[in-house]
Amino acid sequence: MNNPRDSLSEALQGWRVSPPADPNFRPGVWQRIGRQTRATWPAYLRAHPAVWSLVAVVMLSAAALTGTALARARTQADREAIVVTYLVDLDPRVQAVLKP
Repeated sequence: MNNPRDSLSEALQGWRVSPPADPNFRPGVWQRIGRQTRATWPAYLRAHPAVWSLVAVVMLSAAALTGTALARARTQADREAIVVTYLVDLDPRVQAVLKP
């Protein structure tokens, strides 16, 4: 019984690809690399507007959230300091417990 899997394996082992050599391949590669290195930053940004717009939105959102959290923490700390100072000014006996 002839197994089709064996004939496929034999055919694949005997198969060789020999493409013709392109004499302009290497110079063409270096030419494309040279074009990419001459690209300016604004040209790169114009070529990829969606990606950099998304990056800008994410960065601005992260900065806004961080700034908001820091501002709330600072406001809370200031409020607590004001409360302590107020209580100490109202009743000097509280100075032993609350220190500004």
